[in-house]
Amino acid sequence: MVADDPSRLDRLSRGLRREGFDIARCGGPIGLTRLIRSFHPDIVLVDIRIPCDNSRIVELIRSVAGPNAKCFVLSDSFQWEAAAPLVGDHAHGRLTKDLSMHDMAAALKATLGCGLPHSQPQRLVRR
Repeated sequence: MVADDPSRLDRLSRGLRREGFDIARCGGPIGLTRLIRSFHPDIVLVDIRIPCDNSRIVELIRSVAGPNAKCFVLSDSFQWEAAAPLVGDHAHGRLTKDLSMHDMAAALKATLGCGLPHSQPQRLVRR
């Protein structure tokens, strides 16, 4: 994940790991494609603030990750106008950065149709 706040990225990664997610991160689209192919994620989170065409990066992620992987836009609460066009046509949903780790994990697990215990982590790529 290319994040506007590296410390927030670290907190989110640690928090979601505690909630049972297996997380992989990378810093750019080329590395992301390679990582998705090797990691086979269930979910990919895309930060709305990355400096690129978000709809194209989401389409790329979905094409590489396969039909079963879910792609979510991660944004601040006030960024709905920027995130809205991506949700539905490209991404499966939007999550705000101010969600608690428990609530974010619950939303992601609900999307996957599971409430798996920590012994069965979901695979998550953060870009």
